[in-house]
Amino acid sequence: MITWPALIKHDGEDELIYIESQRQWLIDEEMLLYIFTERDVLIDASGKVYSLSVLQQNINAEQYLAIASVDNLLELVRAHAAISQQCCIEKIFCQTTAQAIELVKQLAD
Repeated sequence: MITWPALIKHDGEDELIYIESQRQWLIDEEMLLYIFTERDVLIDASGKVYSLSVLQQNINAEQYLAIASVDNLLELVRAHAAISQQCCIEKIFCQTTAQAIELVKQLAD
């Protein structure tokens, strides 16, 4: 079961997409109609990494691919921040998965 909020990471892209809740996911027509690749993933607040193509068919799928480490998430957040050019990426730090997701939300605001 997905622990919200979560991040979407498209294969080959540094941009991360913040998703607040399952409700936001379900009402976003773009998410429902987008054709995801096998390597597009959703990373939830507990660090579980889900296949977006599987979730698109069943949002309640419990099968996840892996658990992302905080260090891996930090790398993703820094790459995301670098393309947005909003801050110095060396100053970005987090200790938990939830903090990493919150940083992406703050960068989007």
